[in-house]
Amino acid sequence: MNRKKRLCFVVAVGVSFILGSVISLWAGDEDIVNLLKQQNVITREQADKILDELKTKKQDEKKEMKKELTAEIKDELKKDADNGGFLPPALRGFKFGTWIIADWASTNQGLSSATNKFEVQRGYMILTKDVNDWLGVNLTADVFNTASDDASGTALEVRMKTVAVNINLFGTTTQLGLIPTPSESYDNAIWPYRVQGKNFLDGNNIERTADIGISIQGPIGGYMDDDYLKYAAKQFAGKWGGYFVELSNGSGYDSPEANGNKAVSGVIYVRPLPMIPILKGLQLAYVGTYGDSNSTFVKGAGDINADPHWRVNLVQASLQHEMFTLMYQYYWGEGTFDSTNEDNSHGYQVEGFVRVPMVEKLRVFAKCTHFNADTTQVNDDYMAYTGGLSYDVTKEFMPYVAYTRKLNGNAYVTGEPNSDMYQIGFQFKL
Repeated sequence: MNRKKRLCFVVAVGVSFILGSVISLWAGDEDIVNLLKQQNVITREQADKILDELKTKKQDEKKEMKKELTAEIKDELKKDADNGGFLPPALRGFKFGTWIIADWASTNQGLSSATNKFEVQRGYMILTKDVNDWLGVNLTADVFNTASDDASGTALEVRMKTVAVNINLFGTTTQLGLIPTPSESYDNAIWPYRVQGKNFLDGNNIERTADIGISIQGPIGGYMDDDYLKYAAKQFAGKWGGYFVELSNGSGYDSPEANGNKAVSGVIYVRPLPMIPILKGLQLAYVGTYGDSNSTFVKGAGDINADPHWRVNLVQASLQHEMFTLMYQYYWGEGTFDSTNEDNSHGYQVEGFVRVPMVEKLRVFAKCTHFNADTTQVNDDYMAYTGGLSYDVTKEFMPYVAYTRKLNGNAYVTGEPNSDMYQIGFQFKL
């Protein structure tokens, strides 16, 4: 009998602990234990011990269920919040981004001029919304530093940099409104140090970074693989190349249109060796603009209100890798977007960075720029050399230090001396 009792005890306890509350299809766990005690299958002490263990187990199960339920509720609330569930319908789906560029810069131009100041160079506030899978909008406000009459000599003002409708159809993206120019978009996708200084065409006042018009862009042969897109921008990561063509006023985003001429600009790039790992980031590009300047000049007695020709030609070679980036640009052209002449100009820029082995977040970067604004004039050019260090604290936050030496070929003609500039700055891009 004792043997049978022990067997019943083992079975009862095992079933209670394995099945838990499931065993109570017709009675609770406590009822089963009490029944076993009444039938003298188990002692009172054994019953009390089992009941205590069952109570503890049920309390633990309730806590775990409560924890799981709380986590599920939190997940649902987060998903609802991410989708704008707590906002009015008209505000749902908006995404906010920002790009802040600020620095301390000390510039020495001999005895004639020197500056030492903190500046917020740019502060972009970006608001986007996808209406559906093919239609969206982009609004970008630009907080910029400009000359003013206040005591500091500078002030921050706000203007719109992008006011665009985006249409994504048949593998292409069409933009309508105030939109980025092809050259600026292409350079920013490859060179990450816009924070330290303007890109070549904008820095030499040849072409603005945005304008009012219409553009279309897309890849050739689809996009590169996900590994490549970890360190390269998808916008210009076509497997075999891509294009970006734009028709705009030509006056830039910060000037009114002064004539009826429209400028055609664009980028076409090819990726010749996407199948070779070390060379899959190699791109060859041509950047061009054809139009007239937004200003007039006196060309001759019979044509005193002529619009100067504006021609931009730039060939570009770049190589992107997870450990380094190199880019070379050579430019030749005629006039600028707002020139009052048709002077021929040319120049080049070489720039690159390399990540420090074992400390990949630390990068060493350098840049060399030459520009001649008028090829018919002697010493009407400059050379600039830049070197610096940056550190990727996070994907969004990058501080840097840089030094630039600028040598002016026309220093003795115009009185503009050579200069040295020291910078400590950062960018925050979200």
